[in-house]
Amino acid sequence: MTIVNHTPRLGYRDRSSTKSYLSMRKKPSRHSVYCRSYIVTLGLTLVAACVFIWQYEDSETTAAWPASRLTLFSGFLLGGSALILFGFLGPSRKMERWSEVMSRHEASLIILVLAYPVYLVISPFYSRR
Repeated sequence: MTIVNHTPRLGYRDRSSTKSYLSMRKKPSRHSVYCRSYIVTLGLTLVAACVFIWQYEDSETTAAWPASRLTLFSGFLLGGSALILFGFLGPSRKMERWSEVMSRHEASLIILVLAYPVYLVISPFYSRR
């Protein structure tokens, strides 16, 4: 008579009773989608400020900008564009952490209010079909 050990190995998961890995993907929560909209709105605000400054200044005066002003302008433009791309393509966990850090000041209430229409626009894209 042989004795069979039925204890599972460490790290072994019986996959016969679980769903496939593709069907186990979670539906993004509303909070994570709102965090996406917050970061996208913050990026849009930075880009819009740069566009407004560019349109407000004459083309002759923008050519005469000092290097520090041009560097700051380029940094805001690239930073805003990066926030927009990260808001659309970034992972949800990191998105929630970043939006938590960025929304600690009272001035972020304005961005929170502006983020709601962006949330309404991008939430259908992240809903599960």
